[in-house]
Amino acid sequence: MSKDFTYTVPHMESIDTTAKAFGLSSYAVRKLARSQRGAVFTVKIGSRYLINQEKFAAFLNCETVGDDAHNVPPEQPSAGVQPVPVRL
Repeated sequence: MSKDFTYTVPHMESIDTTAKAFGLSSYAVRKLARSQRGAVFTVKIGSRYLINQEKFAAFLNCETVGDDAHNVPPEQPSAGVQPVPVRL
């Protein structure tokens, strides 16, 4: 007896296609894909990066993306560069 599995296939695109779709530079998308935060929406197959379009859109909208968002450690600020508090 075989079991029927239901799953959704994510919409994956290359870095260049993702950059065009979101109006970003290929350099910016590639840099994000290679970063620790990019692990939430990026899959590397060989030397090629594929971007999950739904998760990338959620990332750009500052939304949490499933359980994967909790597994990515926050990036450390650069040495000597700190955020400046602003009072309005």
